[in-house]
Amino acid sequence: MRKTFWYILGGQLATISIPAMAQDTPETTAPPPADAQPAEAMMTPEQMAVVDGWPEERQVQFRQWSGEVQGYYWTLAPERQELFWRLADGDKLAMVAMDEAGREAAWGQIETQIGGANSSEPAADADPVDETDAIDEAHSEPADPMKRS
Repeated sequence: MRKTFWYILGGQLATISIPAMAQDTPETTAPPPADAQPAEAMMTPEQMAVVDGWPEERQVQFRQWSGEVQGYYWTLAPERQELFWRLADGDKLAMVAMDEAGREAAWGQIETQIGGANSSEPAADADPVDETDAIDEAHSEPADPMKRS
């Protein structure tokens, strides 16, 4: 169930990002303005303290995001910030490029899927079954046809 959920989520996020990528945009890449400050310089002291409290891998990943993505991250509620980390970098860029209505629709889909996955997950002490094993067992011939397990 978990793998299937992530495939579905990835597919839906890909469909969200396709229209954003399909828009006609000029191929010119202008260098950043000389007076542009690094994204870290635009963060508040509280935000810097939060970033400094993260594990090193998360700090590196955060610093690799563009300033627009970092700015959008700080506008999110804490629950959505955690979900934002699970998105692929391309999907993060697509979310930033969307208008507010598109973002809300995308977040609605993501939260619905996450909520459905959390409610259908087995309890932590239950023995999880690998889906591939269950499929293999269902389609395999028993060694002794008269003996059923």
